Amino acid sequence: MSENNNTKVTRGVTLRTPKDIRRVCQRIVSKAFQQGEELQHSGRISQLMGCWLRAYELDDLAEIKQRLAKLENLQERKT
Repeated sequence: MSENNNTKVTRGVTLRTPKDIRRVCQRIVSKAFQQGEELQHSGRISQLMGCWLRAYELDDLAEIKQRLAKLENLQERKT
């Protein structure tokens, strides 16, 4: 995701990578639980957890792409 230079700034938060998205989602969900408002905001929390999970998957996908590229380079060198 580093090739995406479009930066989104929301209330002073910079979102450049899936890790940034996960951090913001985690902060919001943690605050709701600390304030004891998890039931009142359960729908929003569920949606944020879905966003968190998708961002986590994107991080894993980037890692898999890097590993695949390394394997392909090794394969090319052997032939």
